[in-house]
Amino acid sequence: MQQKESRERIEPRRGRPSGGGDAEARREALLAAAVRVIGRRGIAAASTRAIAAEAGVHAAMVHYLFPDKQALLAAVLEAVHGRTRATIEQACRGAPSLGVALERLAEAYWTHVCADPELQRAQYELTLAALHGGAGADLARRQYEGYIAMLACALRAADAQVHDEASLDVLAGAMVAMMDGLILQFLATGDAHAVKARLDAAVAMLRAQTDGATS
Repeated sequence: MQQKESRERIEPRRGRPSGGGDAEARREALLAAAVRVIGRRGIAAASTRAIAAEAGVHAAMVHYLFPDKQALLAAVLEAVHGRTRATIEQACRGAPSLGVALERLAEAYWTHVCADPELQRAQYELTLAALHGGAGADLARRQYEGYIAMLACALRAADAQVHDEASLDVLAGAMVAMMDGLILQFLATGDAHAVKARLDAAVAMLRAQTDGATS
């Protein structure tokens, strides 16, 4: 076991590997490859060698771009977070009310989920792995705090009449929790139609509560 772990440890950078091409493009390719490997085979199978092979690059490129495997996995989580932020901001932009923003957000994010289930599986794998402790636990905490904060900000922008910051944060947290549960149902059952119906029902309940609170 000790010998296997030593092979997986990434050595310090020792210069740019030959045939590296554009470093940023290679970095993005490695992040996308990590998502695919983790989404298909789980985080236990996500060795640096497997990720490099999936990306079609030499393992030395991983060593060059990331100080260690944990840094690579942290970068994957940050990239996933960025994609989520873009989806949320675009969905809520220009919404005439908080209720409409909730509906648009749910629809846009559900489309995002169904378009790439591997990404969702990878995200849960990475989040659970991060909770084992150390700096990773802080990353997982910041990830969820970030989701709630970005969602609250987007909803606030959709309805400038909402002044109760605490209530809006609670609403955003409830929305994140609702989506988490429904995404897990979808990944477990594969029944997108049934889960979408549950999503619509949940959003209708949230909207009814929101409309009643703001009327």
